[in-house]
Amino acid sequence: MDKKYELIEDGYGFNRVKALKDFTLITGEQINKGDLGGIIESEDCLSQEGLCWIMDEAYVEGEVSGNAVVKDDAKIYGTVSGNAIVEYDAIVEGTVSGNAIVRDNGFVGENAIVTGNAVVQADQYITFGTVTTDILSTKDWASALYAELGIIPKNGKVILYKDVQSTDNPKNFKSLYKPSFLYEVGKTVEETDVDEDVMKVCGKGLHFASLEFIDCCEDNTILECEVDLEDILTVQNFTVRARKCRVIRSL
Repeated sequence: MDKKYELIEDGYGFNRVKALKDFTLITGEQINKGDLGGIIESEDCLSQEGLCWIMDEAYVEGEVSGNAVVKDDAKIYGTVSGNAIVEYDAIVEGTVSGNAIVRDNGFVGENAIVTGNAVVQADQYITFGTVTTDILSTKDWASALYAELGIIPKNGKVILYKDVQSTDNPKNFKSLYKPSFLYEVGKTVEETDVDEDVMKVCGKGLHFASLEFIDCCEDNTILECEVDLEDILTVQNFTVRARKCRVIRSL
């Protein structure tokens, strides 16, 4: 087999790839003989076949094959194949294939599969099941809730939780970040000043998580809330941002 690259020691104890011939990546970028690429643990991490390549300061302990491109500061501990692209600060512990793109601070967990024409971006944490589409751009919140939190909505609604502070009224609780905003048990509450940008994880709105990801301080209270899918603004980093909710009870 005509080798595509060789490994060189970069002076810091890492193996960096060096191109042995000219070829063009699926991204349109040209690799010339002698060009240095990213860092890999061993030759098992990057196939000598296809147009796959590792660029910049990308790091691979897993396996990259096919025509896949890994670039910028991306880190691969799982497998990336097909025509997939992983870039910027993305991390892959699971499987990425097909024409999928994982970028920004996107994360693919070890038990997750990202394939087809999927796009994982912004601060998405894909930890459950298989993703085949661009969830954020299409606002497919049912898929997002399962992929990030392992939750399956019922009848267009989902049960989520949030950390709040108690008040003198046992049925009223105040927001940790906006004390004037009150949550009342049995009532629907709405925040009118919200950030509609689906790509922002920390924008304005009401923030929720599954019970597993709630980090409640000793003096705070957890509220169980019902959220309509149509009121969700984004799902990222194990967090749901929404316009309104119905407060069911305090835990």
